[in-house]
Amino acid sequence: KKDHSLKQKIDLECFECEYRSRSVNAWQAHLRRKHSTTPNLAGCILRCECGTETVSFDHSQKCEISNTTVIRNGNKPIRRLTDLAVADVPCVYPQCEAYPKTAIAYVKHLYDHHKSTLTANGVYLKCSCGLKVRHATHYVHHKECDGRTYTMHRLDGE
Repeated sequence: KKDHSLKQKIDLECFECEYRSRSVNAWQAHLRRKHSTTPNLAGCILRCECGTETVSFDHSQKCEISNTTVIRNGNKPIRRLTDLAVADVPCVYPQCEAYPKTAIAYVKHLYDHHKSTLTANGVYLKCSCGLKVRHATHYVHHKECDGRTYTMHRLDGE
């Protein structure tokens, strides 16, 4: 497995300014700090020299070539982190005042603070991208869409 911090042979170019970096981590940090966005929110497609196109950098950890070019997917406006609606889903425990900001944080909160799970409480979380989150194995999903807009549903109401 390759390390994300490894430098590429070609520059990752920012699509909003002159910034360039060969470090994936530095490029993503630049997008967050300077432009308040992520590759996914900005509608980026990542094209590897091997021909693979993806929306996450997971491919670069597996590919032997792992030289990625950033391409904007169409001319849609760039979405910003500030555009995302933060979920207003309270904890399933009435005495708890937590409102976790992401679906995965919700799963982690239930386990860490209540030693419980979504399934044990008869609920699942549905992300705005359509993914149903029932347990903590959906961390890859969190990386791809940020998982910040979700609703709670009863398991028996599927």
